[in-house]
Amino acid sequence: MLHLLGYRSLLAARASEPVAPPLLRPAAEPTLPAPGPLSAGAESLTPKEGEILQLLARNYSNKEIAQALGVSAETVKWHLKGLYGKLAAGSRRHAVTKARTLGMLHSSA
Repeated sequence: MLHLLGYRSLLAARASEPVAPPLLRPAAEPTLPAPGPLSAGAESLTPKEGEILQLLARNYSNKEIAQALGVSAETVKWHLKGLYGKLAAGSRRHAVTKARTLGMLHSSA
């Protein structure tokens, strides 16, 4: 019981002490890749990612891409993840738009 009373008095003493405001850190500036004709990721597309990009531009589904390339739908998903990352795209449409902007798609696509 004595120990509990000592703890309560310590808490009461601390409650009356002024509280220092939290330290604020300056916001970090985002770092952007160096500009160039093509982003580094776009230059490093694998041949399979390039094929998938061409088929994406033709509005093929994952299943249709898999059948066209003779791979599984899971393999297509794997390549799409890599493609989205390299193009910094969040969707199929975004990837195709960025690829067209970068001149990575053939005019027939």
